[in-house]
Amino acid sequence: MTGFLLKRYDVTVSGFPSHPYDAHSPGAARAKAWHAYCSYRHVSFKEFMRISVVRRGTDPVGYGRQIIVSGRPAFFVSSDAQYVRFVRPGETQTFFSHPLDVKEAA
Repeated sequence: MTGFLLKRYDVTVSGFPSHPYDAHSPGAARAKAWHAYCSYRHVSFKEFMRISVVRRGTDPVGYGRQIIVSGRPAFFVSSDAQYVRFVRPGETQTFFSHPLDVKEAA
């Protein structure tokens, strides 16, 4: 089974507090933050690089632990009262599932 590829990065944009992004690299985290920022104000990626800083964030408890979602292996990313956020082995796109579809890996 291929491993867990995501890491937690904190992206800070001038004038805003830092926000966590789960990505496979600092550049991918910055690109996600740029897409989110452009919904507020469109800027070029070059300009966004000048006004943003990426730092390695702190992984939450259980981040990357092996789980089973609908009978298939996955890795835990986060959860709230309604959904479990997960990623499949060797991938970086996250998905959501109902907690009743999720089991701990043996």
